Amino acid sequence: MPITIYDLAKFRGAKESEEGTINMGAFINVKLPMLGGCIVCSTSIAAYNACPSKSGVLKCLRSCIGDDGYDTVEEGK
Repeated sequence: MPITIYDLAKFRGAKESEEGTINMGAFINVKLPMLGGCIVCSTSIAAYNACPSKSGVLKCLRSCIGDDGYDTVEEGK
């Protein structure tokens, strides 16, 4: 399963709150978007369902990322 922006943010050092969330400031600090849009289907996506792609754009986790995503955070860093 491809990694999400959320996974990559945690890998880069963004800390989760006690509720298990990461605020937008933490995403900015690790140079990642918290919100965006899928380049394929144009749906709005957030860090938990947005995937960084090998082609350099955000794609949604559900169906658009296909095999263009990274399998590990080390690959996607």
